Amino acid sequence: MNITNRIGCKRAMPVCRVARARNLAVGVTQFLLSTAGYAEALRSDAEWVVATNLYNVHYHYDSAHLRYSPLIGVERRRDDGWLYGGTLFRNSFGQFCQLVYGGYLWNLGDTGIYGKLIGGVMHGYRGEYRNKVPLNYGGFSPGVLPSLGYRYGPVRIETQFFWTNGLMITGGWAFR
Repeated sequence: MNITNRIGCKRAMPVCRVARARNLAVGVTQFLLSTAGYAEALRSDAEWVVATNLYNVHYHYDSAHLRYSPLIGVERRRDDGWLYGGTLFRNSFGQFCQLVYGGYLWNLGDTGIYGKLIGGVMHGYRGEYRNKVPLNYGGFSPGVLPSLGYRYGPVRIETQFFWTNGLMITGGWAFR
């Protein structure tokens, strides 16, 4: 039985609940990022990093995997180690995905080497691939990524580990 409700969904009720939950999550995330982002943008002790995927590999072969997953990300890194950002990408199965996150970066002295751990909300694994990420509900799931990176001037190179699934090497450019 199809119904039309307040948000204009003319679908089965469970789909409308997912649409409402998605809209609420997107709205809250945008509000939090915008209020924190405006104050943070005025700080001079932070840098912006724009990054893209250079190479990715899966540990286990699947004919459905893309050979290359396009990605563009923007991240704000404060000098005290805290960071936040967002990424748009195609997942391993070609679906458009988004990730908004916060995290922390640990510098290894003055070597240029650093470790990073981010966690946030990922959206985009749907349909037959919804079970490829844990705790997926309506296309939304938690995303946690450890990374190792190297900084040389404004250049940032990172290896991001997708736990037991694979890894990605990204290259970025930092500016203040």
